[in-house]
Amino acid sequence: MLRSTSTLKVAAADKICNGAIASVKNLNKPSPVCVTVLDSAGNVLVQKRMDGCPAGAYLKFSYAKARTCIHLQTSSRKFREKYTSSGESPAFTQASSMVSIMDGELIPVAGGALIKSADDDSIVGAIGVSGAAANEDEYLALQGVVALNKGTEGMFVTEPPEHCCNTLKE
Repeated sequence: MLRSTSTLKVAAADKICNGAIASVKNLNKPSPVCVTVLDSAGNVLVQKRMDGCPAGAYLKFSYAKARTCIHLQTSSRKFREKYTSSGESPAFTQASSMVSIMDGELIPVAGGALIKSADDDSIVGAIGVSGAAANEDEYLALQGVVALNKGTEGMFVTEPPEHCCNTLKE
């Protein structure tokens, strides 16, 4: 049996990126960010760096957050929680080994969200954001998908489904 896969297209990825960037204004202390949107195979569709955001590390961090989602089929926050929140040394060692083996394509830091089809829960892509605090990065990632859903009547869901950012303007 052959299985076909769905994936984000460049136009959708661009809407996601722009939605994440537009949501920076909702942060108490807005800071410029980098956003990377990947297709279901982990290839870069769109990568943007806001004016004033340093080149280099933030682009790599946003990419690694999105790749973490594709590789592990979950959010980058869940990766962090699974291997670093327990306080157990073996779990931390395992996470460190995973990051090392994957040549920097995994990062146990919030800010990466898996993007799935609302119809069948299949993975269609991922978004990673870097430049603000990790919880804020995750908020921005989810807002990117919210922006896409405005034109697609809720066709996409994220992992995580909700953010826990508490530094938003009222």
